[in-house]
Amino acid sequence: MGTAIINKESEANGETGAKIGDLLHRITDDVKTIASNEVELAKLELTRTAKKSVADTAVVLFGAIVALIGLSLLAVVAVVALEPVIPALWLRLLIMSLVYLAIGGGIAVAFGKKLGSDIKPNLDLPAREAKQTVEAIKEGLRG
Repeated sequence: MGTAIINKESEANGETGAKIGDLLHRITDDVKTIASNEVELAKLELTRTAKKSVADTAVVLFGAIVALIGLSLLAVVAVVALEPVIPALWLRLLIMSLVYLAIGGGIAVAFGKKLGSDIKPNLDLPAREAKQTVEAIKEGLRG
């Protein structure tokens, strides 16, 4: 009779151990799934940011080309208009070239800084969700 009681206790402990092992296996699988989902979310955020940056860059580049054409025409007009003041064509062209380079360099620097700050991806949402997930898992393991 004492052996029957020991066998029943062993079976109960075995079932509990199996349940705990199964539970730990499920928790491990869930954590793996959550981690892969968080990585996927971060990848999607980076992809979205990259696509937006490329589109914005293309628009800025197109605008710069159109502005460059307009500025070229203004430079030609200025060179022609300066003829009564500066008779030497080479000097008028040199002056307008320097003005042209200064304006273009200033615009390039200004938009380059803006573009550099716009490219940084916003990973606040994935980071916040990852922290919430970790906290929820910790709460689940405590309670």
